Amino acid sequence: MHPARLSEPMRWLMVEPGRMRTECTGFGFNLVSGNYEFAALVVIEDEEFWPRFGGVVEANWEVSGLRQYSSLDRELVGELITDEKWTNEGLFAFLLGLRRLSEIGGARVSLPPIDLRC
Repeated sequence: MHPARLSEPMRWLMVEPGRMRTECTGFGFNLVSGNYEFAALVVIEDEEFWPRFGGVVEANWEVSGLRQYSSLDRELVGELITDEKWTNEGLFAFLLGLRRLSEIGGARVSLPPIDLRC
């Protein structure tokens, strides 16, 4: 996307390298739909982002509402994992992202153990 089209929070993140990063956390083949699934994790490394822009972040048009969960709230994240509203590809991406976040997040995360088996 052209920098002029970025929102203020995205411009702020892009100005300084190291404020955020994106990682591919997994790849799968969805046997139900026949689609390839790429799971990604976007990590906001700069602690200033949420206090500064938390009220400005909006969901895209496909989402009816935006909910925020803390990576320090182990119980709430555990409940979210077991929510029956997940699509199979959504849960796949979410669990892979949580697993990676638990590896790299240090003191900023307190997540339930995630053991993925095939």
